[in-house]
Amino acid sequence: MAEPAVPSPSIDFRSRLLIDRHSSVLTRLPLRRQASLANPNCPDAETWNVFRTLAQFDPVRWVPELMRLGRLRSVPASRDLDSGVALTLWKRVHPPDERLRWLRHQAMKGQVKPVVGRKRKGRVVPLSDLLSELKERARDRVPLEEPVEVDVIVKCPHLVLFVEIPASGESPEEPAASDVTRTYLLRLVDAGLAYSQARAASRRHDVAFSLLILARETQTEKAWEAAMRALTRSEARLRRSFPHRQGFDPAVLMGNLGIASWSSMRRVLSSLRDKTRDDFEAGLLDRLLRPDKLSAPRASR
Repeated sequence: MAEPAVPSPSIDFRSRLLIDRHSSVLTRLPLRRQASLANPNCPDAETWNVFRTLAQFDPVRWVPELMRLGRLRSVPASRDLDSGVALTLWKRVHPPDERLRWLRHQAMKGQVKPVVGRKRKGRVVPLSDLLSELKERARDRVPLEEPVEVDVIVKCPHLVLFVEIPASGESPEEPAASDVTRTYLLRLVDAGLAYSQARAASRRHDVAFSLLILARETQTEKAWEAAMRALTRSEARLRRSFPHRQGFDPAVLMGNLGIASWSSMRRVLSSLRDKTRDDFEAGLLDRLLRPDKLSAPRASR
């Protein structure tokens, strides 16, 4: 069992958090994530502050608004949110088992296309060596594809919503090391479908999946929008993109992949602030919407 990450005395990340700064979730984060939270040039603290604040509110008031930013069609009805939602940040989600089996089978036959150009000891590794290494890993049943780390997962009774907030330069077309045709966008979608199917099996009712991209930069937004448009251009393209999914119905993704700018989140927060009559809720939102009106939070002792 992996040892849980413990805060390093040199990483003072809690001073940048406006809410839940002593949550046990923070102590289980990898040290690299704690360092990101402490870094004023990294947006992770803002992600935490926004979504942990939203978690304090009735989901009926913000989940539909969040999904409408990306024009997603599977917006839950109010009655489906009455029992609340669960929210998780920075969760690693593994590829579906059928994907790993398919990839292992392809590697054994030498029919995968790994990313070439990787260097070892200053020299480019030949394609033949890469294929041999993949075949050996397949024989040893070592997973040939890494998990994806999803920024935010909102779990509703009948819906799983993945919210991805791409870093600057993070491309939706970034290929997996073992399969050049397997883009980061495909990995996100496939992981989300598997995640929702697992919840459906445990709950014994249908659970839909939606993906919302919140881009912090215009160029990033354009890149992800173009990738989503290309992926959903035809049902045939979607089926070819998931060859391991037998009987896959592309309709489950139509209208369920959306994109918006991170700045549009302010509309969701502002709408909540305008409608609230609760002083506590107003205070939480004011800290996000008008931080200049507040003194900087003191560092935790």
